[in-house]
Amino acid sequence: MFKDVLDMLFKLLVWWLVAFGLFGLLIMQCSKKAEASVTITDVINAIEEVESNCDPYAINKQENALGCLQIRPIMIADYNRITGEDLAHNVAYNRAMAYIIAQEIFYHYMKGIENPTAKHLAFIWNGGGSAWRRVDSPRSDSKQRNLEVYWRKVKSHL
Repeated sequence: MFKDVLDMLFKLLVWWLVAFGLFGLLIMQCSKKAEASVTITDVINAIEEVESNCDPYAINKQENALGCLQIRPIMIADYNRITGEDLAHNVAYNRAMAYIIAQEIFYHYMKGIENPTAKHLAFIWNGGGSAWRRVDSPRSDSKQRNLEVYWRKVKSHL
């Protein structure tokens, strides 16, 4: 059991180091009324404010969403598919791991976006991996309205 704990701590340390290295490399430009640059970390911080008011122990029982970024089981499954990891849902209570999960998911889906913006990332977080397409091709439906409301909330924290 002690070996398992050490193994998990080592994995967390490695992922923590990787995350901070990638955060430095994965800076994106987006508009913020002027030509200000917004990083992925800035967007994740804003999402954290919207989702949980920065509470790492937040729970939304209705959606089974956990932690500061309100990570649902489907997002953990997506992360595990992308990375080949096998993380449990309760890892979402760990703020550093929640940021790593968000960063990996964003990095994965940003590959399909020519000029990613904070709005693309907010749409991905709230609407799923393909929701970024709605930024440039909006639809007239309730999902689009919900995404636009969510974006305004995130944008207010950038």
